[in-house]
Amino acid sequence: MIEKIHLERNLQNRVYEIIKNYLIRPDVPPGTHLYEDRLSKEIGVSRTPVKMALNLLEKEGLVVIQPNKGAFKVHLRFQDVVQIVKIRLTIECLALDIDEGCDTHLVVDILDGLIPDINSIKAPEDMARYPELDQQFHESLIKVGNSPWLLRMIKDQDTLFHMFRLLSLQNIERIKISVGEHKKIVKALRTKKITLVKNLIREHWESAIQDLEKRHREMPGLFL
Repeated sequence: MIEKIHLERNLQNRVYEIIKNYLIRPDVPPGTHLYEDRLSKEIGVSRTPVKMALNLLEKEGLVVIQPNKGAFKVHLRFQDVVQIVKIRLTIECLALDIDEGCDTHLVVDILDGLIPDINSIKAPEDMARYPELDQQFHESLIKVGNSPWLLRMIKDQDTLFHMFRLLSLQNIERIKISVGEHKKIVKALRTKKITLVKNLIREHWESAIQDLEKRHREMPGLFL
């Protein structure tokens, strides 16, 4: 028997996605007050799904709900962002170790398929497309391990990590550096030089942290 569509559940998921996508935007400052009535009017729904979405986003670490005050976009500490990136780095390297006999050809083919699109990011007007390509690239790296457990682990911190990604990839020069680093990773993976791949992944994320640390110094209000 075909399951019926649950409109209320679908509506709840949609409201959650809309608010989440709003929160991870770099132009929405940390500490932004998220008024339930205003959000419900702008989205065109009642306050109930908005309230439920905010409660879920609080569990994911994107929102802070203060009694008698309301909900606010989380104000991350710079150390929190560094920890999130280090967790991701560890998982990507672990994916290369977890199945030593894994066939990397399929993943290399996927990564090779992304390279033309990645190469096309050459001007500021192309920048909006890159975070999604970057996400696909790094998710494909984790698939090398052929482990559903690793994929589940990254899902737990995926939203916060995507917020970092959007913050990190805001200028064309940083994107060009990232593109070059991605190409080196694919080249090493193609020849199954796993130790080199892990070193390149480590250098890639350390470079991203250094760039964000520079922006943190230039923009003191970016993090706590």
